[in-house]
Amino acid sequence: MNWVTIIWSMVASASLTLAGIHGLVWYRQRSALASLMFCLMATATAGMAACELWMMSVQTTLEYNYALQCFNVLRWMITLSMVGFVHFYLGTGRKWLALSVCGLRTFGLLLNFTLTPNIYYSSITELRKIMFLGKSVTIVEGTPNPLMFVGQLSLILLAVYLVDATMRGHRLGIHRSLIVGISMIVFVMALSLQTFFVLWESMDTPIIASLFFMGIVATMGLELSNDMVRAAILASNLQNREYELHRERQLTDAIFESAPGMLYLHAREGQIVRWNSQHEKITGYSNEETKLMKAENLFRPEDLTKLNRSWDRAFSKGSDEIVVDLIRKDGHAIRHLFTMVRVEVRGKPHLVGIGVDLSSQRALAIETAQHNEEMAQLAQMASMSELSSSIAHELNQPLTIILSNAQAAQRLLAREKPDIKELREILDDIVSADIRAADVIKKLRTILSRGVPALEQVEPMDLFDKAISLAQADVDASGVFIIKKTASNLPKLYADRIPVEQVLINLIKNACDAMQDTDPPSRHLSLSCKQDSGFIQFSVQDNGCGLPENPERIFDAFHSTKPSGLGLGLAISRTIIRAHGGQLWAESAKNRGAIFHFNLPLDASNS
Repeated sequence: MNWVTIIWSMVASASLTLAGIHGLVWYRQRSALASLMFCLMATATAGMAACELWMMSVQTTLEYNYALQCFNVLRWMITLSMVGFVHFYLGTGRKWLALSVCGLRTFGLLLNFTLTPNIYYSSITELRKIMFLGKSVTIVEGTPNPLMFVGQLSLILLAVYLVDATMRGHRLGIHRSLIVGISMIVFVMALSLQTFFVLWESMDTPIIASLFFMGIVATMGLELSNDMVRAAILASNLQNREYELHRERQLTDAIFESAPGMLYLHAREGQIVRWNSQHEKITGYSNEETKLMKAENLFRPEDLTKLNRSWDRAFSKGSDEIVVDLIRKDGHAIRHLFTMVRVEVRGKPHLVGIGVDLSSQRALAIETAQHNEEMAQLAQMASMSELSSSIAHELNQPLTIILSNAQAAQRLLAREKPDIKELREILDDIVSADIRAADVIKKLRTILSRGVPALEQVEPMDLFDKAISLAQADVDASGVFIIKKTASNLPKLYADRIPVEQVLINLIKNACDAMQDTDPPSRHLSLSCKQDSGFIQFSVQDNGCGLPENPERIFDAFHSTKPSGLGLGLAISRTIIRAHGGQLWAESAKNRGAIFHFNLPLDASNS
């Protein structure tokens, strides 16, 4: 076996193998038209290799003419499939230029069958043998046909089409256009030159166009194979991602169903997109009924204005919350807290959130607050009783002594000649008993007073937060909305934490009581904190009934504006603040209500 047979057989085998692979790809995926074009080109290249072997072994001019006509058909097929591949694979070729190439090549094919003997030769004079790659092969001599320039022109136009498509692809950032386009241009130009010199008898070699087309097929096949590898990797990644998405979806579903409240997701237009089983249980609407509902159908018409404002804030700012009555299917109203957060679903804004039933929690909070109040009253009564008993017990003995001695003195004075010495002793006993009673009272005052505060470093906002948490039941029961306004980067201060927290609790509770006659939506309690010279100033502002004509009287002991108050809270609070080296005072707010201020020094030496 010689090299000519080996090389051309390998070209045909490789081309058919690649054609079969990508033909199967097109059969499995009919939209892969680039694979179809490649399959046709590779098949035609294999046929061209067979035709070239035929032409190299013919014995007559008639047989050579038949082989050359078959060669021209295959060359037409390769040209059309190459143009189609560039169009479908790169997508950068100009359509009018592609149609020009195909039209000119088709016109040349028609001329080939109408001219005698063919489009390449006006006449074939003889066949002669030459040595090529160690084998004797046949070449033809004859008169070239001037109309062969139609075929040559189609090759030049094909090269122009490929150059234009490559440059446009490069400008668009399609990197594969350089590899495919340049390889096609190089092999097409080499093919044109080799064919031109052979037909004009300037080169004693057979036509070897299949080798050049094999180069184009190999480059195209390599690029398509890389695409197949990339597609396989993407498919694997996509499969893994789908598995992860499936797990995430299962987790999301589990979270949705395990939430104690009603979870929901609704579109900007109000259409309810997703919900959990608690949503159906609480609202009373079935799954099919909820699909046809909008979020606004679950509320009273008079509440929609407030709801729309809340939804608009959530869509614009990212989140919001609102307390409103939810109307069940049976018409029963349930107080709910609705939280909402803006999310993007398929590029469109939605709201996702949870609705928490407040009716049972509010009832429990009110009941707990009432219970705590009753316990506090009982504790207060018990403390007063214990204090009274202690005072009575401690003062009983000196008062008894004073009384007995005073009665004895009266009896002595009733005599005609009272014993002055004995009377002096009785008076001494009365003075001693009086001093003892004063000592008892002083001792009790010492017990009731904390004395010097036990100072420690505390964050100003920690005092606010702790006081709010301890007074939260009173705040919720009063329907008060708390607003905190604090300056940034406040320094720590020195204070006895528990008494100062008790002062804040007392001021917060007083503010809640002062707003009992205020409309519920307007019950706002403002807590602020700022640095003022060497002090941290705390302020508690309400919009309640305001201060009396003489504000300083409210700090007097046993002076109270409440029917059931003892009048000791503000007096004790001022004592605590003064013990820290600060001041507690009150002033009327600009519009309505009162503002209570107190300050605490930053330097521990001033406390």
